[in-house]
Amino acid sequence: MEWDAQTLQVLELDYVRQEWAKRADTPFGREHALTRDLSRDETLVALRLQETDDAVRLLQREPPSPVRGFEPRPALQKATKGGALSPDELLSVQRLLQTARLYKSHLLPRAERYPRLARYAERLHTLHTLEKHIAQCIAPSGEVLDTASERLAQLRRDQQRLHKRITEELQRLIHTLRDALQEPHYTIRGGRYCLPVRSDSRGRVKGIVHDASASGATLFIEPEPLIELGNRLRELHAAEQEEIDAILYGLSRAVEAESDALHETLDALTLIDAALAAGRLALDWDCTMPALNTQGEWKLRKARHPMIPRERAQPIDLELGREWLGVLITGPNTGGKTVSLKTLGLLTLMTLLGLHIPALEGSRIAIPNGIYADIGDEQSLQQSLSTFSGHMRHIIRYLAQAGRYSLVLLDELGAGTDPTEGAALARAILQTLLEREARVVATTHYGELKAFAHRHPQLINAAMEFDLETLQPTYRLLMGAPGASHAIEIARRLGLPPRVAQLATESLGVQEATLTEMIQDLERARRHAEQAEAEWRAKLQELAEREARLNADRAALEHDKQTYKQRLQQEMEQVLEQARAEAEQILRQLRQAPRESKQTAQLREQMHQLVEGVRAPRERASATPPDQPAEWRAGMRVRIRSLSKEGTLAEPPSDGKAQVFVGKLRMAFPLSDLEPLPDPQQKPAPTRYSKPRPPQPVPLELDLHGRRVEEALPLLEKYLDDAILAGLGSVRINHGRGTGTLRSVVHQYLKSHPQVRGFHLAPQHEGGDGVTIVLFRGR
Repeated sequence: MEWDAQTLQVLELDYVRQEWAKRADTPFGREHALTRDLSRDETLVALRLQETDDAVRLLQREPPSPVRGFEPRPALQKATKGGALSPDELLSVQRLLQTARLYKSHLLPRAERYPRLARYAERLHTLHTLEKHIAQCIAPSGEVLDTASERLAQLRRDQQRLHKRITEELQRLIHTLRDALQEPHYTIRGGRYCLPVRSDSRGRVKGIVHDASASGATLFIEPEPLIELGNRLRELHAAEQEEIDAILYGLSRAVEAESDALHETLDALTLIDAALAAGRLALDWDCTMPALNTQGEWKLRKARHPMIPRERAQPIDLELGREWLGVLITGPNTGGKTVSLKTLGLLTLMTLLGLHIPALEGSRIAIPNGIYADIGDEQSLQQSLSTFSGHMRHIIRYLAQAGRYSLVLLDELGAGTDPTEGAALARAILQTLLEREARVVATTHYGELKAFAHRHPQLINAAMEFDLETLQPTYRLLMGAPGASHAIEIARRLGLPPRVAQLATESLGVQEATLTEMIQDLERARRHAEQAEAEWRAKLQELAEREARLNADRAALEHDKQTYKQRLQQEMEQVLEQARAEAEQILRQLRQAPRESKQTAQLREQMHQLVEGVRAPRERASATPPDQPAEWRAGMRVRIRSLSKEGTLAEPPSDGKAQVFVGKLRMAFPLSDLEPLPDPQQKPAPTRYSKPRPPQPVPLELDLHGRRVEEALPLLEKYLDDAILAGLGSVRINHGRGTGTLRSVVHQYLKSHPQVRGFHLAPQHEGGDGVTIVLFRGR
């Protein structure tokens, strides 16, 4: 079944084809874009769309080198028929082979990323021998090179030597016959070397006269000594041309021998060039690949008509074929109804060509069983057709052809005749098409059709939005509600006298006036609903952002907790390593003891206490926590639930928080995160593993002045740990002024330290920007 020519014309498919063709690099790529058939084959359409998708991604990420235009088809046809190709025609064949080689080397290594284009690249023939032979014989300028054959090179060398002899003889004659010459130089007439001899000196120069000046004062004579040389030069020229013809003929036969491979290469390059052109079009128009279906379902998301500049185009959303088979669009004139019809039709045709469409991702296009569009004024004076008759001619043809899954687009259905009869006819046409399960989108101004669409289970009303405040169309398509024409309001705004406008309003029937008022109320209600929805979405966005911030804070806290755990784990591993070393030493002493003695008993007791000191924290961690104590005491052993570690209470808690020594670190924890540990029945031996080492005196200032960064950071870290363990509230870090590098590093470290509450530079009289004062948390 052929596509309806009238439909393709009114939907302006040629515009898309021209824009596609303009982006091709080769004449055959452009011709393919202008002539590619629309397809109803779902597999073929899907393949074309995927080729375009490959091209888009290739152009974005790994674009091939640009290709200059060339046309090898006439040369291939001529060679296939046995003709001899000219140098320029041979160069076009060479260019074809070069392009095939470049595309093949570019696409095949990337076959996994661009499989559809690579499929064409596999069909490209790289005929290295033929390409090299042409390059060896023909220069880019079209000249046949000396390297084409040894005989050609020899003939040209002979010509050069003979030309040199001729010019030397001419210079000798010019010197000898200077008085008989009109000018002291030679010239060429009819391919022969001549001297310009004055007519009155004709007798002094023997030779053949080949030409004369217009006045007859000068005769152009080929001197007798040059005649034989000139004849020989002509023979060499003829032999050269004969050799060139033989070379060109031989190359032509080589092209003819590879004609099948060359034609297949040309076909594959055509498809590659057309696909790349489609990719450039998709990028220029900001297109996406639609999803295909054969169930007659369309869904356009923010679709734009490609002929309208993007900054002026109002995208539309439209659904058809899933929940309803027809859409009836109403609204004011110049409100965008016709553009909506054309957008749906043209984007469907683009899809059938394998082009991406100017719409958001998630758009769906059905492969229709024919597209039929009746759009525009069909009045014809030559054929004595009114607007109504012109429309009906097309609609009658469409009714004879349209069936299930056909897409029918009808603009101003039933217009151009009596409104009552036109509305009745429109209802009958819509009913017939819907009974056949065709997909129909129609526009109208008739109120009766709005009511018909409201009642019909397979029709839905849609409206082109109209701003009642400004009395201007917004060009937005609103699904689910009828629209008013607003003719009286628009006329009043354009300057219609108020009296005339009022008479027109009063002339409306009660039912029509009520319907118009109802539509306007619906428009106002919809606007309020959209405004409320926008506010709700804004609040929802705000809540989402707030939740994201809370999640970020929670992640940061979790990160800090993990950091604490890692540091405590490292410290525990150090303690265990020290305990292991001491245990090995005790075992060595026990082995060396000759017999059981008081010393060995003491060693065994030390080993027992060492084992208990390592095992006790694990046992206490797994034990059921006791009830909260009536009193928290400094020095009390506690377990930190969030860290699964033990510590020592540094001081009684306050404000629901407590300071706890965990190893060398003094940290603050919520009281709810702590559980007291029972006092051991037997105190362990006073080893460094059974209780924390008492803090040593810590100076109030650390002097880093003059140290390198790699030296200063370890000293700073240890000093801060000691100061925290000692319970200091603040300390001074003397980093000096210098270039400021050490000060920046110190400040950066302090920002990330979990126990640093803040820091600032010292007052000028206490060191200024050479000293930083550090404040600790919980002090």
